[in-house]
Formats: sequence, structure tokens, C-alpha cells
Amino acid sequence: MEKRTFKDWIIATRPWSFSASTIGILAPMAFFYWFLQPDMKLCTINLDWNAAWLCLPMILLFHAAGNLLGDYADHIYGVDSRNDYNGVLSMKSGKFTPKEIKLYGWSLILAGTIFGLIITFMTSNWNLLWFGVTGAFLTVIYYWLKYHAMGDLDILILFAMLPALGIGFLLTEQMFWPILYICLPYGLQTVAILHANNTRDIRTDKAAGIHTMNHFLGGKVAQILYVIEISVPFVLLIIYAILGILPYLTLITIITLPLAVKLSKVMLKAPVNSDLPIATLDQQQAKLQLSFGALFCLGLLISAFL
Repeated sequence: MEKRTFKDWIIATRPWSFSASTIGILAPMAFFYWFLQPDMKLCTINLDWNAAWLCLPMILLFHAAGNLLGDYADHIYGVDSRNDYNGVLSMKSGKFTPKEIKLYGWSLILAGTIFGLIITFMTSNWNLLWFGVTGAFLTVIYYWLKYHAMGDLDILILFAMLPALGIGFLLTEQMFWPILYICLPYGLQTVAILHANNTRDIRTDKAAGIHTMNHFLGGKVAQILYVIEISVPFVLLIIYAILGILPYLTLITIITLPLAVKLSKVMLKAPVNSDLPIATLDQQQAKLQLSFGALFCLGLLISAFL
């Protein structure tokens, strides 16, 4: 067995993708900080921000666990075995055994669960457990959903809708349903990370006998859908700003539009079902998602002080 370093254990979790879960927590926190400012100034509510911050390590642990368990499943079922763009490489190279990756993933699920219990005890709100249990469940079955054309929906729920509803419930002790459309701009940018990955892997996924949504759509439609997923968020924010749903400063995200245009061109120019031209597009999309999400948060936070 090849000697492993601490860095190897971190790389095995694919940390470049963690922007998806990080923004999934920080964005709703920033939104509620802006949205609840009038109440906080009047001292009519007492928000538990410490518990809310603990949601970040919890979701990061679940995210890392999902990556590991997904890679384990891909390795066992022979998915993506013909390319070196994914986490399966850590097992193909012999650096980790499949059993180690599986155990690593379940260990992180346990660690994330402990954080969830701590949050529940801190808030004395046992209803929060439903959010944690749902998140853990969707993490564990992600690879199965991905193989049956539902991976994109799973990611939208896991890294946008569920944490947004959960943060809202933690802070206000009620379901704030409008957050479901407010989280769509950064949520779609997050889904586009997986969509870029699955578009690249259409050929190898088909050879392995699994059926992602991109497989059913076909290469060209999948390419167009990717462009839609990273373009619609800008349109939504403009509409939300005009309607007064979000502050105008959230339009600072337009700074990332040139990158979105660049990635769109890369996707559309790539030959259908050719993986090489878009080999690292999922990682580039993660950078776009992080930049878009960070600016979205910044716009909300600045607005909260104006």
C-alpha cells in the first residue's frame, strides 16, 4: 500500500467541490441577516447565530461523505472507470482501497450527525432533526439517484433548498417557504457543477450501464441545458431586485457574467459526447458558483447595514 499523507486524505474528498455546500449555508444566513434586520434592531427576536454557524461543518462533512460514498459506488459498479477525471482515481492508483473509502465516507456521516445533534441540543428544537435526517439520507442515496436520472434534483435539494429551509427554521422557528425561490439563483449554479460533470461523462456512463439525466437528454440538449442553468440565475436576480424581493446590491453578481459566458462557449463548442474539451469544466463551474455565491452574500450583507 502506497504511503498516504494528510493531504491525500483531504484530496480524496474532492475539496474543490465544497463551494457547493459552503454557499448552501452562507447564502441563506446572509439572506436572513438582511431580511431580519428591522426585527433585530427592535430587539423583537433572538437569533441563535452560533448554532447556525455549526451547520457549515455539518454540511461539509455530509458533502465529503457523499463524494466518498459516490466514488466507492462508481468504482464498484465500474462507472467512469475509463477516465481519470474523478475521485475513483484514488482507488485506481492503489492509494486507497475501496473498503477504506467506504469506511471513510461512513465515518464522516457519523461526524456530521454528531454536529447535527449538537445543533439540536443548543437550540432545544428537536424538529431540526428532520432536516438533518433528510440531508443524511439524500447524501447516502445520492449515487443511486444519480444513476437513475435524479442526481441533479438531489443536489438542488441538498445544497440549496434543504439548507435554506433549515437555516430559516433554526433562526425563526417557522418554515419560511419563499426561501425556496430565493435560493434558486445560487442553487442552479450549484446544480450546474454536477451537470457539467455528467455531460462530460455521457459516453462512459452509457458504457457502464447507468442513466443520468444527461444520458436521456443527449449531448447537445445537455450542453444547452448547462448554459441555461448558469444564465437563468442572473435573470432571476434582476427580476427579484426589480420586485423588491432582494436588494439591488445582489446584482453585484453580474461581475461573474463574463466567466459564465466563457464557460458557456467552452460547453457549446465541445463536440457532442466528447469528454476531453470539457474535462475540467465541472471544476471551473465550481469556481463560478463560488464567486457568484460569495458576491450574492456580500450584496446582502452590505444591504443589511444600509
